[in-house]
Amino acid sequence: MRNTSHASPLKERQFESLVQKTLNRWHVPGMAIAMVDGDHTWAEGYGLASLPSTPVTPSTLFYGGSTTKAFTAAMLAKVTEDPATKIRWDTPISQLLPGDFALSDRCTGNQITVEDALSHRTGLPGHDHASSRTSVRENVRQLAHLPLTAKLRTRYQYNNLMYVAASHIIEAATGQWLGDCLARSFWQPLGMTGTYFSLKDAQAAPETLARGYYYSGHGGDKDGIYHEVDWMPLEEVSGAGSIITNVLDYAKWVHTLLRPQIFVEKNIFQSPETFHQLWEPRTLIPAAAPFTGPRAYALGWITECYMGFQIYEHTGSMNAFGAQLLLVPELEFGVIILANTPKTSNYAAQLLAFHLLDERLGIPKPQRFDWDRRNWAVIEKEKQWVADKIDYRPPVVLPLSLPLEKYVGTYTHAGYKDITIYLGSEGVLRADRKDVTWPESINFKHVTGDHFLMVSTHIEDFGAFCPDVYDAEFRISVEGKAWSVGIAWERAMGGEMIWFVKI
Repeated sequence: MRNTSHASPLKERQFESLVQKTLNRWHVPGMAIAMVDGDHTWAEGYGLASLPSTPVTPSTLFYGGSTTKAFTAAMLAKVTEDPATKIRWDTPISQLLPGDFALSDRCTGNQITVEDALSHRTGLPGHDHASSRTSVRENVRQLAHLPLTAKLRTRYQYNNLMYVAASHIIEAATGQWLGDCLARSFWQPLGMTGTYFSLKDAQAAPETLARGYYYSGHGGDKDGIYHEVDWMPLEEVSGAGSIITNVLDYAKWVHTLLRPQIFVEKNIFQSPETFHQLWEPRTLIPAAAPFTGPRAYALGWITECYMGFQIYEHTGSMNAFGAQLLLVPELEFGVIILANTPKTSNYAAQLLAFHLLDERLGIPKPQRFDWDRRNWAVIEKEKQWVADKIDYRPPVVLPLSLPLEKYVGTYTHAGYKDITIYLGSEGVLRADRKDVTWPESINFKHVTGDHFLMVSTHIEDFGAFCPDVYDAEFRISVEGKAWSVGIAWERAMGGEMIWFVKI
């Protein structure tokens, strides 16, 4: 039920205890939470923004990750209101970015609209390994070389690079950097003075920017420790995930989303209909407990039914940060959570956000969904899959075609750029990808013949729990030289490989 006492539910002893227990369980150093309920907003900080002793406060800055996508979609909605731009949701992107936007299937590429790109139904899977530390325009141009795995508008496949393309559209239409567009169109009218679109601006801000960490002891190591992670540069991520903000500012954003007439009152949108288009379901997402009925991706938002209420949510995950937004328009209720570890903070935030919603709805504790159990099951399944790949031994182990040093060299792919393979001091093939958005360090484990398993250590997704593994295969020319390497970097391709040619 609605809190009528005006006392902060975030400071109740039981909730503070739950937060600390959750941070300890998931090994998250610090977290900030804000809750909006009607006219009331509460915000608190818990734990540490940076070790050993800097506390989190409501003004502490965190990376917002993919919660940025809602702003990118909103900015495009604003652009569609301007007749001079000639941009509509059904406008083909190839018409807006001639010479820059194309897909490996030209027919599909010519049909993809702005709406398709923002609702993850283009047929292009994630291809996150293809995102490199280059310009927005260059990352968009790489799309032409990435394989599709579905027909247009037939399957939900989350794709960050399409939101980078959306950034390019906005910047081409307005002639301005997306960060300036968002500040002028949204953040300034809403009084969001602690929100930034570049690492440089966030570092220079008066607010404290939290440090990101990953924890090394999730595998059962009793001596696990926190490792500080360098702040991630954001230029190439752009509208897919560049926002750095605090829960106070995001509470202002959520309050406006829950009362969309404010958009019109502040001359952000010309019509309430412009806002409602953002929450209109576009692409079906596979159903999952505890949600009932179909789930869908709108434009920068996931919408689903929970306990009889339509909710809107989105998470964000960067190299060492996590974010969670959860809104229930019917109740004018919203939760914002920002924290400073990769993936694990998403699990912690999900549990706490839905706990606050369950409290608001008055759901009896025995009827509440066990988020920890579900998320640990997901982790254990991934760990087992990785272990099975690493432990696999083929019935017959064939020798290498060449001495190991003959596989060394730089291999290139038009979409995935370069991978340089070298012989490590321990006598195994290695590769370090440092100039990509999601850096990784790779060991090649010989399987049989010219087949290897790439074992990758990194700090995002499940990297705190287990490495990533990818099948790899070298091709040998008739002259007896390694001339290409295939890597199964994209799971949605079902084992098909991305082929790199030796330079």
